[in-house]
Amino acid sequence: MSKTKSTSYRRYSDKKQDGNHSLEIQKSQILLLADRENLEIVEWRTDKATSAFHNNARKREGIQLILEDIENGAEAVCFYEESRITRSITDFYNEVYIPVKEKYPHVKFFSTQYEGEWNPNDPVIQAKLVFAAEESEIKSIRSRDAQASLIGKNKRPGSREPLGYNMVDGLLYPNEDAPIVELIYYLASIGHSQDVIAEYLNSCKIKTKNIKSWSSSTIGYVLSNRVYSGQLAWNVRTSYEISKPRPDTEIEILKQPYDPIVSTTLVHLVNQISELKAHYGTMSTPYYLRGIIKCKKCHSLLKAKDNSPKGKKTQYMIYRCTECKKSVSIIPVHEAVLADLQRKWMTQLTTFAISAKEQLKNWSAKLHKATGKLKKQLEKLLYNEKMLATDIATNQLLAEAFTVSQKHLQNEIAYINETINEINRILEDEFLPVFMKEMIQTSFYDFKDTELRVFFLMHFDEVIIDFEKNHDIQISYRLSPFVLLETTTGQLTEKIDKIGNFTR
Repeated sequence: MSKTKSTSYRRYSDKKQDGNHSLEIQKSQILLLADRENLEIVEWRTDKATSAFHNNARKREGIQLILEDIENGAEAVCFYEESRITRSITDFYNEVYIPVKEKYPHVKFFSTQYEGEWNPNDPVIQAKLVFAAEESEIKSIRSRDAQASLIGKNKRPGSREPLGYNMVDGLLYPNEDAPIVELIYYLASIGHSQDVIAEYLNSCKIKTKNIKSWSSSTIGYVLSNRVYSGQLAWNVRTSYEISKPRPDTEIEILKQPYDPIVSTTLVHLVNQISELKAHYGTMSTPYYLRGIIKCKKCHSLLKAKDNSPKGKKTQYMIYRCTECKKSVSIIPVHEAVLADLQRKWMTQLTTFAISAKEQLKNWSAKLHKATGKLKKQLEKLLYNEKMLATDIATNQLLAEAFTVSQKHLQNEIAYINETINEINRILEDEFLPVFMKEMIQTSFYDFKDTELRVFFLMHFDEVIIDFEKNHDIQISYRLSPFVLLETTTGQLTEKIDKIGNFTR
């Protein structure tokens, strides 16, 4: 039986690897592959000392020669494994594999790691592409941290598995480090910064096989990795040249069955902290109520101010109304708020998780209703576009107006649907009831400043102080800790209601 003519591709990424056995190993495995699949290797194409993360696949000289080989009659492409062809997840798939298949559908791709034709649409292979990209990101972090000797003076061995997982045949399985990942997310969810978390882990002498010392960048990478919530993200960057992340609605999530380490609710709370910091400022502050405490008479937010005498140990930190010029020390205010919280918390905590879920369902219903309104507007827009087809064909501005409007409505619908999906994932999660049950055993007087600040922002809508009635305090409690979802739902429904009124 005649053999299929094939070209082959090999690559190594660092000049330090010059002279080692990397290329020989790849060649020997490709020859075994060729024998197994009845292929004749007609060309050997190589990219030496070429990064697959910083060098787009199609721009590499070796890949360009591979494409020329296909144009000259090669019917197959062989390579060692996924990290040899790309570390950017989708550049090889989008810029090499798809164009080749469209122009030469008979051409087959083969990897030494698989029997038969290589299929990048296979979930296991997609997972390996994701981890190949992740390994490059880990190496980048490792290089930055090496200068400060934060992870073993750069002696940490390469690993494709995310911290807390072992990978077997492209599938992930939580390992003994999984609780460390969960601890990192928990500490972040109550407001602690990446620096503080790293310092805490180091002070507790918490180590892993590959991490001997923690840094802020390592913590940041863990917190930004979707894999821990059960999502393998595909196509996450705007383009190869631009590393800016795509909007969540445009990121593809691979269907890969494995156990998430971190609950959906905990991931949401971590993301919510970023929004709270952006809106209210640092969480590490003794002014727990800054941004939510108001003057009853003036209806204005009080300003946090430190009037402590310079050079003395005496502290005099206050909340001050800039309208009526009244002020109060933060100590009695915080004591009154904590006393009220501790008293109500013990009686209402058992039902809090239930009320939070009911509110989530209510938000979901509102968003479904909003989506329905947008879909009707989109249908109306498409109908008008059809009726005005003749005018649109001769009027570029009119055509552009319809295109922009249609894209805007589609994006709004996609964003609302993603918010609904987020609510549904939290509703299916059992983290909140368990967390609330454990919280019953905790006294708020044992909380650190950061933790109290976060807790107040998540559970208080506002705190009103009446300066004219002996600093009487009234607290408006939230029904759930999901501030971000509450704000998003309110903003979306209000905006769509205004659009609906305008278009009637």
